[in-house]
Amino acid sequence: MIKRNINIDLIKCIAVFSVISVNFFLNSGFYSKIITDKMYIAIIFRTLFMICVPLFMITTGYLMKNKTLNKKYYLGIRRVLIIYLLDSILYLGYNAIYNDTAFSIRNIVKSILYFDIGYSWYIEMYIGLFLMIPFINLIYNNLKNKKQKQMLILTMFVLTSFQGVFNIKYNLIPDWWISIYPITYYFIGCYLKEYKININKYLNVLLLIIALITSSLVNIYFSKGDTFTWGVYNDWGSIFNVITSTLIFIFVINLKLDNISIRVKRIVCKVSELSLAIYLTSSVVDNFLYHNYFKEVNFLSFSGYFKIVPLVLILSTSLAMIINIIYKLIDKYILKFIVRT
Repeated sequence: MIKRNINIDLIKCIAVFSVISVNFFLNSGFYSKIITDKMYIAIIFRTLFMICVPLFMITTGYLMKNKTLNKKYYLGIRRVLIIYLLDSILYLGYNAIYNDTAFSIRNIVKSILYFDIGYSWYIEMYIGLFLMIPFINLIYNNLKNKKQKQMLILTMFVLTSFQGVFNIKYNLIPDWWISIYPITYYFIGCYLKEYKININKYLNVLLLIIALITSSLVNIYFSKGDTFTWGVYNDWGSIFNVITSTLIFIFVINLKLDNISIRVKRIVCKVSELSLAIYLTSSVVDNFLYHNYFKEVNFLSFSGYFKIVPLVLILSTSLAMIINIIYKLIDKYILKFIVRT
C-alpha cells in the first residue's frame, strides 16, 4: 500500500473547497452586481478562492515531477477520462430531466468531445498537460543546477504572469504566452518537490496577507462603481494568484500533521481522493441549488455563502462517491481485463 502524503491531501481538500467557493460567485449573480464599499469582504473572499485551480496545478508538478515516457504512464489517464465520462452522463441526464435539454446521441458525443459540460474546461486543459508532462519533465530534470531551474521558473513567470502588473493599462510585456500558465504552476510544483522550500510560518502568513490585500485592492480599484471586471491582474495565471497560491502551498506542505486523529486523516484522504469528481459533479449541484433554492444572495452580509457552499460540498461529495465506486468497478472488471489481453 502506498503511503499517502497527508499534507498533499490537505492541499487538495483546500483546492476543491476553494473551487466550490469561487463558483459561488459565478452562480449567485455576483458578477452582475455593482461593486460598492459594502461588498469589499466579498471581493477579498473571491480573490482568495482563486487559489483553487493553481493549487491543483502546483500539486500536479509536485507529484509528477519524475514521470517518464512509457506505456504505464499513459494508461494513468484512464481514471481522469472515466470520471469525466461518468460525470458527463450525470450532467447531460440532469439537464435532460430538469432543463429540457436534448439528450440525443449526437448531442451527447458533441458535448463530451467539445468539453461543453459544466466545469469540464479543466479536464480539457489537464489532458494536454498530462500528455506533455514526460517531455516537460525532461526539460526540468535535465537542467544542471538550482540556478538554472530558478531561471526557468522566472522565465515562465515573466511570460505568463508579469502582465498582471505591467499590462494593466499598457502592453509592456508580450501577452501571447499567457495561456500556458499551467506549465508555470507545474514547474513551481517540481521545484518545491525538489528543494523543499520552507518559510518561517509567521513570515509566510504575513506575506500571504500582504499578497491577498494587494490583489484585493487592485480588484476593488478596477471594479468599484461598476460590475466586477476580469483582467490580466486577476485571472488564473496572474502574478497575484501565483504568489498567493505558492505561499499557501508552501505553508500547508510544511505543516506538522502527524498528531491529527486517524478519523480526520481518513476524511482528508477521502476528500482528496474524490477531489476531481467533486470538482466536476459540483456543476450539477450548483445548477440545482442556485436555480431552485438560492436565487437571491445578499452580498452585503455575505451570509448566503455559509449556507450554500457547505451544502454544495456535501452533495457533490456524495455524488462523487457514487461515481468513484462505478469507476473502480469499470477499472477492475473491464479496463484491466482489456489491458491484460
